[in-house]
Amino acid sequence: MHVGKAFRKSLCFMLALLFVAAGTPTAQVGTAKAAEVGIEADVTAKSLSASTASNVFPLSQNWNIQSSAIATASGSKISTSGFATSGWFGTTVPNTVLGALVNAGNIKDPYIGQNMAYIDESRFTVPWWYRTEFTLPASEAGKKIAVNFQGINYKADIWLNGKQIANSTDTIGSFRSYELDITDNVTADGSTKNTLAVQVTRPDYVKDLTIYWVDWVPRPADNNMGIWRDVLIKTSDTVKTRNPFVTSTVDANLAAAHLNAYVELSNTSKADVTGSVYATIKDPSGAAVTSISKTVTVKASAKDQEVSFLGINVASPQLWWPINMGDHPLYTVDFSFNANGKVSDRVVQKFGIREVSTEMNVSPSNSVDPPLKDMVQFYINHKPVLIKAGGYSPTDLLLRRDQNANNAVVQYVKDMGLNTIRDEGKFNDDQLLQLLDENGILFMAGWVCCDRWQQPASFTDNEAKIAGASLYSQLRELRVHPSMIAWLNGSDNPPSYGNMDGQPPGSTVARGKFIEQMYLDLEHQMHWEDFSAIISSASAKVAELTGTVGGMHMDATYDYAPPAMYFEDMKLGGAFGFTSEAGPGPSLPVTETLKKILPASALWPYNVGGDNYQQWNYHASREAFGKLDVFQKALDSHYGSSTNLEEFNIKAQVQQYDAQRAQFEAVNANKYTKASGWIQWMLNNSFPSLYWNLFDFYLNPNGSYFGVKKANEPVHIMFDYGSKEVKILNSTKDAYSGLTASVKVYNIDSTKVYDKAFNNLNVSPDGASPAVGGTPKKVGYETINFGGKIKTASGITIVNKLNEDSLNLSPTYFIRLELRDASNQLISVNTYAQTKKKDLVRYQNHDWNYTPQDQYADFTELQSLNPVDLQLVSSKIVTTGSQQTLTYTVKNNGSSLAFAVFAKIKKGTGGDLVAPVKMEDNYFVLLPGEQRTLTAEYAVSDLNGAAPVISLNCYNNIMTKKNPTPTTLDLAKGKKTAVSSTESSSFPAKNAVDDSVFTEWQSNSKDTSGNDPQWLSVDLGASKTINRTITRWGFENYAQEIKIQVSDDNKTWQTVATATNPYGSTMSDIAFNTVTKRYVKIVMSGKRPGAPQVGSGGSGQGFTGLNAVPAAKSFKIGAFEVYGSN
Repeated sequence: MHVGKAFRKSLCFMLALLFVAAGTPTAQVGTAKAAEVGIEADVTAKSLSASTASNVFPLSQNWNIQSSAIATASGSKISTSGFATSGWFGTTVPNTVLGALVNAGNIKDPYIGQNMAYIDESRFTVPWWYRTEFTLPASEAGKKIAVNFQGINYKADIWLNGKQIANSTDTIGSFRSYELDITDNVTADGSTKNTLAVQVTRPDYVKDLTIYWVDWVPRPADNNMGIWRDVLIKTSDTVKTRNPFVTSTVDANLAAAHLNAYVELSNTSKADVTGSVYATIKDPSGAAVTSISKTVTVKASAKDQEVSFLGINVASPQLWWPINMGDHPLYTVDFSFNANGKVSDRVVQKFGIREVSTEMNVSPSNSVDPPLKDMVQFYINHKPVLIKAGGYSPTDLLLRRDQNANNAVVQYVKDMGLNTIRDEGKFNDDQLLQLLDENGILFMAGWVCCDRWQQPASFTDNEAKIAGASLYSQLRELRVHPSMIAWLNGSDNPPSYGNMDGQPPGSTVARGKFIEQMYLDLEHQMHWEDFSAIISSASAKVAELTGTVGGMHMDATYDYAPPAMYFEDMKLGGAFGFTSEAGPGPSLPVTETLKKILPASALWPYNVGGDNYQQWNYHASREAFGKLDVFQKALDSHYGSSTNLEEFNIKAQVQQYDAQRAQFEAVNANKYTKASGWIQWMLNNSFPSLYWNLFDFYLNPNGSYFGVKKANEPVHIMFDYGSKEVKILNSTKDAYSGLTASVKVYNIDSTKVYDKAFNNLNVSPDGASPAVGGTPKKVGYETINFGGKIKTASGITIVNKLNEDSLNLSPTYFIRLELRDASNQLISVNTYAQTKKKDLVRYQNHDWNYTPQDQYADFTELQSLNPVDLQLVSSKIVTTGSQQTLTYTVKNNGSSLAFAVFAKIKKGTGGDLVAPVKMEDNYFVLLPGEQRTLTAEYAVSDLNGAAPVISLNCYNNIMTKKNPTPTTLDLAKGKKTAVSSTESSSFPAKNAVDDSVFTEWQSNSKDTSGNDPQWLSVDLGASKTINRTITRWGFENYAQEIKIQVSDDNKTWQTVATATNPYGSTMSDIAFNTVTKRYVKIVMSGKRPGAPQVGSGGSGQGFTGLNAVPAAKSFKIGAFEVYGSN
């Protein structure tokens, strides 16, 4: 402990040293009919505001990079003007080494196919040089000049004009910022070139406190080495002003706010300097709110000496609110230090006036392992906010900045009705945070899981120094943003988590407590508890330091789960408490993206082994999520086997839509009383992925996107899978009255079997009653109430309870909900495909990554929907500045209901998709004869000069199997079985005919007894009239060749059907001519082939390749079902 105390003292000292013209849209539709219409154009202008800075010179252009294995000269020579850089690669900064090489065309696009796996990593095992030349204007001569590095990954030796100004012993840590005094080594005369050279060494991906991508994507081949954040030259007089910061509290009646304003001063001289600090606060219009000053003496050589202005009162403040709760105005604070009759330095910062507070309320879960009773409730300006979020990933794995992508992310978040993003340990782009501030999107950030950051119990003193400096650097930057709602000191574990399982040797709880206390001390030093929330971790694990949890959990699902689970399960997996990361797993992009990232030869089918399998899996996630097994098993059983990519993809879009809609509808329906937040895992991808996104890498929205958008409509009508109630949900601050709700039910043939209207409905604004009860607890430097309970949520109106059992329903049917306002304008329309055979979740086998199912809902009857003629009735374009709005009307001219109707906007006929694009609705239902008028918004520049083309299609028009028979009574369930072989007593034959598809029979995997063919037979107990079998396979253990045989005596067998499974389906639905027999046998041959190794291989996190997949050695059957007329 003596070492620890000495270290803490040195840490504080160390921290003090830190620092297009509109065209005519054409139409492509699912059937032959198309339409073209004329355009009317309107043009207006729109501008965006930007931040300002003084005496700051970004060094972003004219950089070159080269490997130190090639550029072998010394740093003193490389940092000399005129040094020859022929053969070097030009780049801008920020950029990683790999990003620069890809931009230069030296490395193939790593996002296509498996290119990333075959990049020569040996190139990055040596340091790389970054070099630039710059001039400074003569106006800066005589000033103090510093160079600021906001992020270097991982360590660096830095040279300027032939002299080393920093070494890699001190310049280490991905998330630290550095400000180096270069006054004596730089020339400012407007013409002399100064040369800056930085030699960067990459991190050890798992062992260093660095950028880590967990199981999200392949590891970048260079480990993201490079100058990955901005480099700035800053000039001043003797005293520098840095790190402006304003905290605010707001009166409960919102009539006044009370501000504390801070600025840090650094004295570059060896003598005390006395002067005046001036602070001017201006409101969003630029009008002065207050101007104040104080005289201070800045000690000789002082670093980051804090000056505070406390208790600044603002009457009638313009408060900053999250989206849907109010506006997002930004004030400015202008600090300057004046001495000897002149301004030494000045800094201006935007800020928002808002107060963040939390309490730990009681969730409905009675789980004690993990402990899930506490849920954190966030308040902004004393109003409760339901956190609806996505887990954010930088839009590029190589960390190349893209302001257009940032804009798209923020606009998509708003369009989907989300109000928050969570950043787990990336922090790469301040411009994104500015957009969040301006748009009222909340931001939650903290350290990443699963790498060295999650092992503070074994941090060395040097690692603790790096971690503390990293925290200080990040919080100093984040604390100026009103969007910043919470900092998480850990992701999957709090720093002082008591369980040492899986921790490195030498880990101790005492060390974890020391690190967590260090974090809390630093956060207190930075007034963080006066600004935003501090959460110990995103999990439900207890922090030993405080004896408390952070009020969040991650115990729902990361893989596919059916809609009902989110409503039903109030213990482990449903929409309760504050879920920090969860979601239905795979989220396939549209076919256009699949065709872009996968070789044409591997596009279809997927689950057949070989190169196809590995090409798809390379774009899955990693570890437990390295394949689409859970998702595809549900997909095949829900909708039937697919015979081509388009069919597979539309079924995937529908399954994704329904799951995403359900999770957010459940959260909204449970708001405040049962749930306080849900963070969908994830919002987006940094690499083209089949997992964890709401829109793809190329910014194309998919079914997941539109499911979330539907659920989060500001005023929304929904069907509750659990209670069977129809509800109106209001997420706005306004009340609505005189509403009319319509509830209708249609059978598969579009026959209406239920129709009821509900008039004069009212819905209150979003809100909640105050929490009652609880006990205050000291957590770090603040006191938080634990154990309170919100008893009533407002903004929820129950319309009706639908008794489906009383209706004469087809096996698949549709619930159509509509909500109209007092003027009869449609404000919400929502259609659900439902089935008599429901999804049944096997809660007793819930695991951290998913909850299995006993039974899948049967939507196969959707395949019988007749093709329809989708007509583009009209379209119109309006251009407003750089944006274009396309309004179009689509009509169903068919006699069948049109299911999952979707439109795509393309860049000319046969062109690529326009992206980003905000579409009003997609994957919706049109009744026979129904039409809808919708809009799509996009940038004119994204048309690339082409005319927009509207492509229309729907589920009906893509299906290839048109006449499936819905399942009724399974004649094989619970009957006696016999098999050719069994792997073990854990996989008996009876599992194939029990009540659950989760339990499986497995044939023997040995070469002798497991050889093909294998068989399983069922004794129906008596002769039955039968004409169909369904086999639900283990994902990788299906048969390629199948025979169905029947017998009267279990001796003489007649083959009634033969079938193949060429597409790797996990469900074989085989129909045959009706026979009356007692025994049924399935004979299986042809096991799934293996798949090759990709690159250097790898099976978990931190690899660029994939291990080979062995061929299947056995068959697995979760259910063998037999159907007929009795």
